[in-house]
Amino acid sequence: MRTIGSLMLAALVTMCLFAVVPGTADAEPDGPEVQCNGDTRTGMTNFYSRIEYAVTYNQSAQRVCVVAKNTGEENGNFVHLVQIDEKRVKKADRMELTPGEQFRGIQNITGGIDATEENHSVFVSTRNDTFYFNFTEKIDTMNEGGVPTPHFENLTIKRNGTKSGQPRIVMQVENEGIRTYVPEAEVRTFESNSRRLGYAPNGTPGGRFSVRLSEDKNATIVGTVRLYGGTFNPDTKFDRMSFVSYPNGTYETWEPEFDDIPTAREIEEREVYYENETAREKYTGPDVDPISEKASKAGAILVVVSLVGALWYRRRRKFR
Repeated sequence: MRTIGSLMLAALVTMCLFAVVPGTADAEPDGPEVQCNGDTRTGMTNFYSRIEYAVTYNQSAQRVCVVAKNTGEENGNFVHLVQIDEKRVKKADRMELTPGEQFRGIQNITGGIDATEENHSVFVSTRNDTFYFNFTEKIDTMNEGGVPTPHFENLTIKRNGTKSGQPRIVMQVENEGIRTYVPEAEVRTFESNSRRLGYAPNGTPGGRFSVRLSEDKNATIVGTVRLYGGTFNPDTKFDRMSFVSYPNGTYETWEPEFDDIPTAREIEEREVYYENETAREKYTGPDVDPISEKASKAGAILVVVSLVGALWYRRRRKFR
């Protein structure tokens, strides 16, 4: 009886071992934990070790989140790159992950979005997979708090030291994004009927426009400058600034409404003069929508007289 009982006990222990061991040996390791909200795609590489990964695109935050984990038994490499609108925003870094090690990376793509387009594509590539996340969004190119685009950092009037003896307007253009734009500037004052078709150097930080004006260096100069897409994106508006520059070197600036940019053909067929409702209201000037060059210059003289009169009136009230 003891022999039969011993055999039954041994058989029972053996069955328990076989019931537990296979479950432990074949259990799948925990994969990467997704910590970003949005459209998520997953994949796996299994070259030297098994690397599982999850790629998430969050459109509201405009960022790509990548999580990768080594769920194998050997060291393994994980490589990925991120592009937006065919512009690389994350280079293909290679990292080595030890068994159980996890990588988390968040990449903001705002600086690489092409602000001149409405249809956009996020591209994420690993060693094994390629993921596309497409979206449609019309970008406000004049919103400096949104997608980075070229804008005027500062504007000055250079009155002395010019070769021609006439003043020049110097505009410093900044582009804080990583995408290259080729903007052009349009300049108009009461006496300068100018459309400057010049490129800022690749739209990079430190780009400068310098345009000669027709006013005398001792004159009060009133005008508007506009920065737009130019030859490649003529309907794209980047920035605008109206200004009044006084003979003593001081000046004021404000942002007017960005009107439509005339084409080169329109400029050839008709004379385009400075028009600015804000200037007329702010500086009590005349109707500055002249129909001839003579009328345009007369308008400029009247605005200068109005400015001088306003300054005289302010000083008189101050010393009463």
